[in-house]
Amino acid sequence: MIAQKKLAALVLALSLLLALLAGCGTYTDGGDTSGGAPQTEDSSGDGAPASGPAEITIVCQQPNTLNLIQSASNLDSYAFYLTQEMLFRPYDGNYQPEAVESWETDETNTVYTYHLKETTWADGTPITAADFAYYLLSRLDPSSGSSVAGDLVANYNFVNSAAFMAGECDASEVGIEAVDDLTLVLTLEAPMADFDGTNIICYPLDADFVAEQGEALGGTVENYMSSGPYVLTEWVYDAYLTYEKNPNWILANEQFPLEKVTTLNTLDPGTAASMFESGEVDVLLTVGKDYLDILADHLVYSPGSAIRAVQFNTYGQGDPEKAALLSNKNFRMALSYALDREAINAAVNPTGAGINRYLNTPITGKTPESYFADDFPVDTVPMKGDAERAKACLQAALDELGYASVSDLPALSYLVFENDSYRLTGETLVDQWKQVLGIECITIELQPIPDAIGKMMSYQYDLYYTSMANGTVPSAFLNYWTSTGGINDVTGSGMPLFRNEEFDNLVKSAATELDREARMALYAQAEQILLDEAPLILINSDGNYSAISDRVSGFLFNSYDEALELNRTTVQ
Repeated sequence: MIAQKKLAALVLALSLLLALLAGCGTYTDGGDTSGGAPQTEDSSGDGAPASGPAEITIVCQQPNTLNLIQSASNLDSYAFYLTQEMLFRPYDGNYQPEAVESWETDETNTVYTYHLKETTWADGTPITAADFAYYLLSRLDPSSGSSVAGDLVANYNFVNSAAFMAGECDASEVGIEAVDDLTLVLTLEAPMADFDGTNIICYPLDADFVAEQGEALGGTVENYMSSGPYVLTEWVYDAYLTYEKNPNWILANEQFPLEKVTTLNTLDPGTAASMFESGEVDVLLTVGKDYLDILADHLVYSPGSAIRAVQFNTYGQGDPEKAALLSNKNFRMALSYALDREAINAAVNPTGAGINRYLNTPITGKTPESYFADDFPVDTVPMKGDAERAKACLQAALDELGYASVSDLPALSYLVFENDSYRLTGETLVDQWKQVLGIECITIELQPIPDAIGKMMSYQYDLYYTSMANGTVPSAFLNYWTSTGGINDVTGSGMPLFRNEEFDNLVKSAATELDREARMALYAQAEQILLDEAPLILINSDGNYSAISDRVSGFLFNSYDEALELNRTTVQ
């Protein structure tokens, strides 16, 4: 995580942002060039648009960290997509070879050999197969601060990866090997049903640079190495990031035609909408719900890849009484049955949909043409809730824990991102729990996004409003919640929030089941266990409206790929 700046730095960042808002032509061709960020000057002398390099300005949230090893946020992935080379680059749902010249798989479908192109970092230094191997091994090693080691084991099952994650073998014994400078070999324990050799996110990472930076890695522009389409040249915290085209990128003459990309951060929805209407920005990645009608002519809808839910810290921040309450299944079910998801979603999330199961559309089912949710019905909480069932579950929890009434429950903090949408959702949930169950012990704790994520990753919360990608295959979500899953055990310390051996075995068996229908049936059984145990309360799935200027062509935002896909984007 990026440490919060001292007060002086925050004042400076705020001053820069205010300067941006004051410039009437900021970030446009031929406008006022005053302000605190890069401009394109009008040199024509007659008010005509300047003929400078093509660039785009996007309003979106900033990364939490650019530490490639410790990153656990899709906001970071947006920056990585723009600045890092990849073995295969996802674009519009398909993985396309980039650093890979050719690849082959052996007859057992467990050994994948990749022959790489000769490519370089932005400074011209050669990138080697060892850089890609080091990235995978670093992400697999929890001792490096990675929170996704368990997910890598579940998704790819490299030889000895589980043993390496547990500290039982050396990195040299893992099935990730740079045979020479241009040959990378990945060896799996067994064929993985959802892995075809291309659908892997893998960047290069220089081991010497990582050692030199230490804990500062990815915290500033100076602590970051670029190898992809763009070089990160400026990062003013809470204000903006600037990316400039990397002429040394392998496909620089074929893709990503824009010379400069600027992302603005921390703008409230009203300011963002005003800047878009005045032409000061080209894209609003997310349009506030109060401005959908105003910007209706420029909206593009993209279905969300994430589900939002309330997550329980079953360790209770070290408080035995809170731990017992949050570990109680009846208490969790009471909170879930008390919620009217249809009403909540209509009030606070008009671009998404209320949900009451994990593996919802568009995940495919028994065939690539059918939906999992249609093929495998589940027993779950009604969308409108069930007040009587909620009260019965609450009474059962009180009896099991020895409480005389709901007023005896310990105080619980509900950690929520400090933005309008999450705050309003939190207030709505707390109000429904109060109205239906009489629970008044839950109070909302608002925190800036980086701080909230930091507290979540160190179990400093009781309840947490989370957003998790559910992907296009069942394993993408279910792997999070195995005993070693990257969200279930986000600390990587062997302290999962939820533990169920049958669930773990079902997910593990499904991963190597090559018969599609049988594999999906195993995933359906696993999902039902997760619904029955309720380690988190489902609320809604996200959807997103972006506003795109008429000047922009080919802009693609793909939440499933966690990317600003500017591969074919042009700006007039």
